[in-house]
Amino acid sequence: MKFKILIFLLFAGSVFAESTAQDNSKRKKKETNSSSVSKKEETLEPTPANSDPVVTITQYMANENNFRGISVYGDRYARRNNTEYKSVPDAWFLTTELAFNTGDKKFTSNMLFFNPTVGRTNRDNDYYYQDKPGGENQTQLVIHSLITGTASYDQNRIKKRAERNALGDAALGEFYYNWENRAGSFSTGLYVLINVGDNSRFATSDYTFIWRTPFLKYINPTLSTYYKFTSEFNGYGTGSVYSNLSFSHHFAVTDKFSITPATHIGYQYVNDYELQRRGISDINTSLKISYSGVFIKGIHIYRPDTYLWDNAIFNPQTGVIYSDNNQNDQRVTDPSKRYGLENQFNIDTIKSMPIDADLKQKLIYKYQQQDFIKNTFVIQIGYTMKF
Repeated sequence: MKFKILIFLLFAGSVFAESTAQDNSKRKKKETNSSSVSKKEETLEPTPANSDPVVTITQYMANENNFRGISVYGDRYARRNNTEYKSVPDAWFLTTELAFNTGDKKFTSNMLFFNPTVGRTNRDNDYYYQDKPGGENQTQLVIHSLITGTASYDQNRIKKRAERNALGDAALGEFYYNWENRAGSFSTGLYVLINVGDNSRFATSDYTFIWRTPFLKYINPTLSTYYKFTSEFNGYGTGSVYSNLSFSHHFAVTDKFSITPATHIGYQYVNDYELQRRGISDINTSLKISYSGVFIKGIHIYRPDTYLWDNAIFNPQTGVIYSDNNQNDQRVTDPSKRYGLENQFNIDTIKSMPIDADLKQKLIYKYQQQDFIKNTFVIQIGYTMKF
């Protein structure tokens, strides 16, 4: 019996010793791991903050704002000042672009503001006596009153008035979701352009889809499509589609000096129940030279399919004797031949000529027109800063 008790005590002691040894081993291992983790935490450096700029600001002055082949400021400025349309407009304006870093490359957001520096006030450019801006010409009533010496009209109501022809500000917002796969790089989102005054015809809100190809990356082929889904300007162009194919390459000559040639071809489908026109709206070629954030950019805009814009919507015909009924003759109303004593004298001279009435009409019609401007040259001078 004593022997059995002795064996039991020896067995229990060995189990207890083994258990104690295992506990000590685990404790040592835990302390070793804890020490290792502590040493790791001590050697870890703090993660650097995001060094990407929060916002990139670009500002530049330009002599024209061309929107998908349409003159936004140049033509309106010519009509305001009664000067002919020209290839090198002088409607200078300031553009401010803000590109925001959202913190996630899948989302991009840009804001652009266009602020004319000339022609910001309304101007009397028809020289009519009228009861409201752009109203009916009542100058003959005033002349008759002066001849007869009688006040046959209300001088507080009928007088010379400034037309609503000031160049208005504009704003553009772009909001995109971006992703990539084997087919290339893609962006989709909204393109919202807001204009003021007469330029509201250029306002639009579009669904946008952009595809950057995975091939020929040296020239960056990019296909962009815009579908208009809003109905500004009495619904004109709702449902229209504009697409352009662009190419560009950035040559980094030095760390500070770079040259970027680019080109794009735009195609416009105008969804209008009267016109239903489509064609190449603009072919743009540009060269940008940058040095240390300052740049100068030259742009040539060619509009081959003039029938897209040769109409009263984009070239108003106010002040002419005979309206332009031919939208395929590449001729538009000349703003410098509409108003004023000189033009009135020339038109009256044609009317008094002893020739056929149809020929008189053709001569007056031709006198008040000019060739459609197919080629436009734009210069941009500005800078870029990152914050």
